[in-house]
Amino acid sequence: MTPHMTATDPAPGRPTTERVHGIFSQIADRYDVFNAMASLGIDRTWRRQLVKATALTPQSRVLDLCCGTGDVAFALAEQGHPAEVVATDFVPEMLAVAEKKAADRGLETPVTFSVADAQSLPFPDASFDVVTVAFGVRNLPRREANFAEVLRVLKPGGRYVILEFSRPTFAPWRGVYHVYLRHAIPAIGGVLTGDRAGFVYLNDSIRLFPAQASLAAELRTAGFSAITWKDLTGGIVALHTAVK
Repeated sequence: MTPHMTATDPAPGRPTTERVHGIFSQIADRYDVFNAMASLGIDRTWRRQLVKATALTPQSRVLDLCCGTGDVAFALAEQGHPAEVVATDFVPEMLAVAEKKAADRGLETPVTFSVADAQSLPFPDASFDVVTVAFGVRNLPRREANFAEVLRVLKPGGRYVILEFSRPTFAPWRGVYHVYLRHAIPAIGGVLTGDRAGFVYLNDSIRLFPAQASLAAELRTAGFSAITWKDLTGGIVALHTAVK
């Protein structure tokens, strides 16, 4: 226990509803700038790979979870051209930024935003062809609840596509990456948002998150099939696809 922790504080890197909401509600207005700086712009390539993995058609109805400021939802709409994108997040401040951005983009594909908890979704059974989530599963206190809900709202044969930080497989690259996580991410986040502690949590949460095979095993246990993953940027992130 650190000098500033109490017995009731969550463990480092462990998500709680209060912790995650507190961090993202405070950084919403500067989140996009942080993303671009921290990823050196590679996040755009990661989103393109996610859209490709969804295999959308003009008839697809897509649900984007933990949508934040909307960049994945916009990529799905503009690059995948589905029938509709429904984007949800449980932090209203992030959704407010997303809605402002949507108004400026002149989207042809309908994109709607609503407040929702990815662990308890307000949608009927079998109502989406594809569900996506980028860098959000890691911040859910109950991943198993999310997996069950996604199975429920997906149509038979539907896809769950997860883009998330993962574990570089090449040890020297993994060492460099962990040094970057430990020092650069809190520093950049602290300067941009004034919330260095929040970015220490994000660093810890990435290091604690299951590696590629472990996350695939969780999805299999939850009831998904045909589970595959693809490492991006040397395994800094992984793109998992699972089928109902």
